[in-house]
Amino acid sequence: MHSTPYNYEIEFDVIGTCRQAYEQWLAENSMEWFTHEAVATFDVWKNDKGMSPEMKFIFGFESLEAWAQFVNSECHLAAKDKLKQVVTELNGTLWERGSIRLDVIEADQELPAAIDCNHFAAKTEESL
Repeated sequence: MHSTPYNYEIEFDVIGTCRQAYEQWLAENSMEWFTHEAVATFDVWKNDKGMSPEMKFIFGFESLEAWAQFVNSECHLAAKDKLKQVVTELNGTLWERGSIRLDVIEADQELPAAIDCNHFAAKTEESL
């Protein structure tokens, strides 16, 4: 499995009466979205335990610029607008790969600052 430094997770629940419409949406609209030029990896996770969220799409990106290109694209906007019609609790979150230091950090040491995402045109977490 190829890991990417940035993952954008889109989580949602399929509306019970819209399951067939969701399957139709997948067949007709999803391929262009999943294969967008900025997307490096794509995974689907399904929760069969009856808990929310039921589904998770994970788009992987090599850079913040690639992620911003994707979330601001017409392709992404159209796909999520169509998906909103057949799902609930549609949320998107950007994750940056991190690590946990295993050595002891002294109390007076500063931890490295995180990248400031505020200069990108898209939000890192949103209710879609």
